[in-house]
Amino acid sequence: MPKMSFLRTLGGLSAVLLTYTAMAGGTVPWQTWSDDVFEQARKENRLVLVDLSAEWCAYCRKMDATTWQDPKVLAAIDKDYIPVKVVDEKDPELAARYRDYGRPAVMILDADGQELMRKRGYMKPQWMEWMLQAVVQERGSDEP
Repeated sequence: MPKMSFLRTLGGLSAVLLTYTAMAGGTVPWQTWSDDVFEQARKENRLVLVDLSAEWCAYCRKMDATTWQDPKVLAAIDKDYIPVKVVDEKDPELAARYRDYGRPAVMILDADGQELMRKRGYMKPQWMEWMLQAVVQERGSDEP
């Protein structure tokens, strides 16, 4: 096998392994809110999934332990979303901007930051999976 071909194969396997490791480990690869997130969403034609959370929020911790660990939810996120976690205590300015949404809350934004939907309160894994899939399907039906 030529050296460049081997390196390309190795690079591809690394990406697959990282994705598998994140999903097998049961963790969402959360990012922090930044312009880079929206630029990445634009380049990769993905949506931005925002988890609004707080350290004091019992249902936020329940979602961390259940919904955000579910393999089907992780697969849906990995396929179509850039996940962003906003924790009130770590980013009070951004948290204040979305204070009226309550905690926990989930928002789905397009790459321009336009809110496509939001859901307040705890979401069971199955409901989250359905919501993530439905938004992607709806978005796809709007394209010519």
